[in-house]
Amino acid sequence: TAAATSGPAPRPDVAAAVDEVKRLLGEGSITRAVDILGSILPAAAAEHGEHSPVVRILRKQYVSTLLDDGQYRRALPELRRLADDRSAEAGPADGQVLGFRYDAALCLEQLGEAVAALEEYRALLPYYEQHGESGYGADGYRADGYRADGERADGERRATAGADPGRAFEIRRRIGHLLLSTGDHTGAWEQLRNLLLDTERAYGPYHPLPAEIRRALDRQQQFRG
Repeated sequence: TAAATSGPAPRPDVAAAVDEVKRLLGEGSITRAVDILGSILPAAAAEHGEHSPVVRILRKQYVSTLLDDGQYRRALPELRRLADDRSAEAGPADGQVLGFRYDAALCLEQLGEAVAALEEYRALLPYYEQHGESGYGADGYRADGYRADGERADGERRATAGADPGRAFEIRRRIGHLLLSTGDHTGAWEQLRNLLLDTERAYGPYHPLPAEIRRALDRQQQFRG
């Protein structure tokens, strides 16, 4: 009797999975879309190569969707991987690298890892103070150049320095609040006070950002007595 033979397992249809993810995102089913993206990534890497454009696009979409779903612990290692891979190609000052690292710091902050988040923000700050804003984010795209539905902006293009110091100001604001959360009230006061002066100089005293910082300083002053 001839033994029954079985052929190789069929390859997952990456293109069909991507279409399904887009449909789910359009319906607001973010968690289900995350699960599909996470399951299709190994198959796509096996078929196209770990560093192929297809896998890179899928991984960026996966991370973006994880962040939209609030799954910061799952997003963190993926962001670090994306940052390392991009840095190996384009250098540590590349706009996408900085964006991935910024999102990683946000994850750490959301996970309550204040000391690690502080360390990451402080490491990032000199790049943004030197080069200005990377140019991503104001139009609704992440620093990786993709929205949650996978639509691409300029993600594959090396970001150029801009003149807007907004990201540097935001990082400094987050550093101030993290210092406060770790009990360094003096450091937080100095950080926010200097930031207030710089944002007033850049935007004027009635801009929402210096107004918010001023309120934070007032609250801290009340607590300090």
